[in-house]
Amino acid sequence: MLQSRVASCPACERASTAGSLFNLQATLDKVEPMSTDSIDRTVPPVSVVIPVYRDLQATQACLRSVVDSGLPDDTTITIIDDMSPEEAVSEYCREVAGKFGFKLISNEENLGFVRTANKGFTLSPEADIILLNSDTIVPHGWVQRLQACAYREPELGTVTPFSNNGTICSYPVFPQPNELPLTWPTPELDRVFQLANAGLYSEIPTAVGFCMFIKRSCLNQTGPFNEEKFGQGYGEECDFSLRASALGWKHVIAADVFIYHEGGASFASESSERKRKADKVMDELHPDYHQIVSEFLQADPLYNFRMRVDAARIAEKPSDCSAILEEHFRYSQSILERVAESQQAMVQEQKQRLQLEKLLDDCRREFQETDRSLAESDSALLEAQKMLLESRKYANQLLDHIKGMEQSRSWRYTQWMRRHQ
Repeated sequence: MLQSRVASCPACERASTAGSLFNLQATLDKVEPMSTDSIDRTVPPVSVVIPVYRDLQATQACLRSVVDSGLPDDTTITIIDDMSPEEAVSEYCREVAGKFGFKLISNEENLGFVRTANKGFTLSPEADIILLNSDTIVPHGWVQRLQACAYREPELGTVTPFSNNGTICSYPVFPQPNELPLTWPTPELDRVFQLANAGLYSEIPTAVGFCMFIKRSCLNQTGPFNEEKFGQGYGEECDFSLRASALGWKHVIAADVFIYHEGGASFASESSERKRKADKVMDELHPDYHQIVSEFLQADPLYNFRMRVDAARIAEKPSDCSAILEEHFRYSQSILERVAESQQAMVQEQKQRLQLEKLLDDCRREFQETDRSLAESDSALLEAQKMLLESRKYANQLLDHIKGMEQSRSWRYTQWMRRHQ
């Protein structure tokens, strides 16, 4: 059963040929880069908002990479210290802000990621927003490329880059967290993404929050993150994306940008529980969310982008062949795991359906018994009513007889004798 499902799965068909390095170069010609000539040059400035909570090492790496990334002159960087419990983190944020002219906002209480992000959205009301996690490392020119992608179409609302740990935007193995490929630090891997996928982008069902470019017009129309439902974080960008989609906005991945994401730096110990709660909330707010994501995983429209990068890596470093084969093996394994999970879910759904059918049959029998009992009760009630009518009739007859006796001469004589005894 498993083999037949795998054979009919489009993603599995891709995986079955993924190990062949002879196919890599062919993928370079699958999608043509789009011209950048049509990009509107009168776009709003960009405000990069970086909420910070803990993990000094990750925060240092992030902010240093931002400093060295060649930002456009009109870009503002806002660091928001969400009352970090680590004084060294707060001190470093003050140091960087003072040295490089970044804005620094220090929350007087811990607001949590969602409320902190919303606070950052309001600080530059005319600017587009890039919401950047403090456990990322950005490459040179990242802002310019994300901005260029965002304005290729007027209805594009958000842009997300590729990442090693970006769920549906993950590389090299989709949709899993990955370490960086050996010998490929972030700047070098980003350079390969630029080379292989220059100007390319593709629609995705939802933005991914580690690095999220949001057009100001999309943000204004959609509204901020849902603080009430998503609390400290996880899932808020998915909810935002689906609300924006309902208004006609699209979400895309910029295939020529790669950003490193460590993942869970601030809340590593709580992430599983947060994700579980977020999934539950998403089910309540957007019942079709998981089906949308599942269909995206099945189709895997980002496959060719990743293959183009694989081909470029091999062209530069032929010794990468064995590593890429291993990555494709992991990709194939991930597909088999998803198929197995899907089958398990189907089996569980079948069990639940059988249980519901049994429960329904039991209910039908109970209803039938109840109907029979009610019918018997109706018959007994009618009989009781008949007996009551007969009793009333007999009582009326008895009263009439008593009244007749009271009017008789013998009754009056005996009544007089009873009074004078």
